[in-house]
Amino acid sequence: MTRPRVTATARGGVARVGTPAGQATVRVDSRGVHASHNMSAEAAARRLGLPIPTTPQKTAHQVLSNHRYHVAIDGLEQAAFSEVSGLSIETETMDFIEGGVNDRVLRLPVRSKVGNLTLKRGVVAGQHLLQWHLNIVQGYLDVRNVTITVYQTSGAVLTRFELLQAYPVKWSGPQFTGNGDAVAVETLELAHAGFLQISQ
Repeated sequence: MTRPRVTATARGGVARVGTPAGQATVRVDSRGVHASHNMSAEAAARRLGLPIPTTPQKTAHQVLSNHRYHVAIDGLEQAAFSEVSGLSIETETMDFIEGGVNDRVLRLPVRSKVGNLTLKRGVVAGQHLLQWHLNIVQGYLDVRNVTITVYQTSGAVLTRFELLQAYPVKWSGPQFTGNGDAVAVETLELAHAGFLQISQ
């Protein structure tokens, strides 16, 4: 392999490196290695024998933390949830065998479905969640939108998930034991028509 021709190189200076597409201009300064459009900074660093530039770590406020969130349900203002799970979409596939193609089977998407959302909260005053499910039990289709807001560690809104036309399909009351001291928790499972991810 022919090694690239370097006509000048110095930290804090400019180098010319030969590439299959022609000449690439490489600049080295205190912030790292910078190359022209026909060569990546990583390739330029390799050819000049310099440390390979790395992608900086995300700062703490850019990382998704699983404990900074808020759940809002239409018409329910007094419910704080200690755990939210089941935010998922699953797509079924169909195998398609194409004649003359023996080395693989094509898998085509067919239909998608969303999972039920599970909300858990410590038992507090009020029976709003149970009453919502009782409306469904009694034949009244009481659908509501649910918004899950996720925050950065800095407190700014990171993203929102909007669940459409949600309604309870399962309510579980707390378990009580005479010798226990754990927080009593009730659980509500919601079916919904799908969700949207809304950016900040």
